[in-house]
Amino acid sequence: MSQELSTPSERTSAVRTGHKDPVRRRDKAICVALFILLALIAVQCARLGLAGLLVQRAQDVTDRWTSASRIPNLAVIRQADTYLTDSLEYAADNPWSLEALGALYLTRMHAARNPREALALTRDARVRFLQVLKLRPTSPFLWANLALTKLYLNEFDDEMLSALRHADELGPWEPAVQETILFVGLAAWQDLDSGLQQKLAGTIARGASRNPRKMFEIVKSYTRFDLVCAIEEYKRIAGPDCKKATETARPGEPIGKGFRR
Repeated sequence: MSQELSTPSERTSAVRTGHKDPVRRRDKAICVALFILLALIAVQCARLGLAGLLVQRAQDVTDRWTSASRIPNLAVIRQADTYLTDSLEYAADNPWSLEALGALYLTRMHAARNPREALALTRDARVRFLQVLKLRPTSPFLWANLALTKLYLNEFDDEMLSALRHADELGPWEPAVQETILFVGLAAWQDLDSGLQQKLAGTIARGASRNPRKMFEIVKSYTRFDLVCAIEEYKRIAGPDCKKATETARPGEPIGKGFRR
């Protein structure tokens, strides 16, 4: 037989020891769970880091060409595409990878050798931009690129108009956004309601303080001098064109009001 505990203090000590065992097991389980959680977080951070690095490499490859105002050749496009595709292997829902792929598809569209290939690439770009918008719905650049993609698809519909509105609301002072929505908006001018036309006029006015020359180049490509000739900031660069448009306009006709669709 086992020896009985003879004193109250010994019996109390045994009870306390029995209570400590479940507590220790619980604490150990918590530590193991925390260790596993931290390990998973570390792995995810590493995967995101690698995905981001590959996106940056793809961007560097294409930037060397676009900075020289050239469309990247096929070898450069393939290299960038490989980097971005590999990045999705590490993080399938990485918004930066998906957005960069959409932009790359548009670049490939410009370099496409036949209309069918160009159309397929543009549709793929739209899909990518819509994917990213589910993750980053407040990005004005994404909305602007979606609107541009709709223009290339010749789809002047509610999705395009919505993209223009969101881009204007979310990035009213972003030069790249201003340029894109101006280019798309003038192409779709006849499909815009009066509210959107007014917003586009506001974009032109705001653009005068940041990038007036680029904005004017876009306006000039559509011969819409009526939208800039009354704005003081544009007079220095638009003066000769506005004067010529005024001289050639018929009586009662707005100067330089034309459409390109």
